[in-house]
Amino acid sequence: MLFSTGTGADYDDGRLNDLSVRAGGEVKLFRAVCEAEYISIIENENKFIPYEYAMGKKWFATCRAHAKKWGDWFYPDCTYKIIEITVLEESLKYMFYLKSLDDIGAAYAADEVLLNKIVRGLRLV
Repeated sequence: MLFSTGTGADYDDGRLNDLSVRAGGEVKLFRAVCEAEYISIIENENKFIPYEYAMGKKWFATCRAHAKKWGDWFYPDCTYKIIEITVLEESLKYMFYLKSLDDIGAAYAADEVLLNKIVRGLRLV
């Protein structure tokens, strides 16, 4: 696995073109989000936008169970939702990767620019 920055501006040389629609194997990633972040994504046509107090990158678990663990940790009152994104497997090489984030599990991170170029589908799970 090559480590990447997960920053969309690092790839404005055309490598990200058409990753949201190109043919190939797909991967699903999961993220626990608060109600406000979920509404923001939906109101912006499934696009991620920066907002005040947000981290520079969005972290995604490789399985739903790990996203739930992060959700329970960050939102102990259980007021969160889990979203699933679908990306082309090739897109993972542009995301930042950690084998074990917070001793919970593997996770990928990307900023909003990168996410908005690679996400093929998004749904609530």
